[in-house]
Amino acid sequence: MARNVEDLALFLDAMSGEHPADPASLPRLKTSFLSAARSGWRPKRVAYSATLGITPVDTEVAAITKKAAARFAEAGAEVEEAHPDLSEAHECFQVLRAFDYAVTKAKLLRAHRALLKPDVIWNIEKGLKLSIEDLERAEAERVAMTRRTLKFFETYDLLLTPATIVAPFPVEERYVAECAGKKFENYVEWLAIAYAITLVCCPALSLPCGFTREDLPVGLQIVGPPRSEGHVLAGAKALED
Repeated sequence: MARNVEDLALFLDAMSGEHPADPASLPRLKTSFLSAARSGWRPKRVAYSATLGITPVDTEVAAITKKAAARFAEAGAEVEEAHPDLSEAHECFQVLRAFDYAVTKAKLLRAHRALLKPDVIWNIEKGLKLSIEDLERAEAERVAMTRRTLKFFETYDLLLTPATIVAPFPVEERYVAECAGKKFENYVEWLAIAYAITLVCCPALSLPCGFTREDLPVGLQIVGPPRSEGHVLAGAKALED
């Protein structure tokens, strides 16, 4: 989205602010995101997790991101391997995503089924089969995971993971079907390292942090507690610098 962290902060400043067309929008903060990125804030304790306890990861991607995370020690931070308990993420996400697909795309399925790819058809139909009990359970799981994540961030300022569990893959492949010997059950499960963070309402960015032996780029996901975009940006800039 941007060439560097400061440009990303400037972009976020341009995008942010309250708007009547979006009831969930928030008022603009007193301090700009660009100022936050330049503030010099540094994390004191940083957690790194290659898997968040919920996903396989390519060994080379794990090694590159772990090495990048360790560099926070040069900025004076303690770096430890840890992550919040996100064990319900797969079930929770699959239900809530399917529900959203049913609500927003069922009309497309009825009118233009032949134009939709198989994965989208599957996801919409999965949503149409959900029961109220499925939704009740998923929302309860999301609340529980969020509560545990907030508790986790009482100890750590930032959480670091791979941004994706594999390096870029051939464009002809619709999605990652397997990683580190694990075969995924559907077309989105390989994205758990990212969707688990979204489920618990935490801001995150992906910072380039190295290349594989084949010169493919690898990103480090930098995560903070809810509403901590300024610290996420500042932490990313410290590592970028």
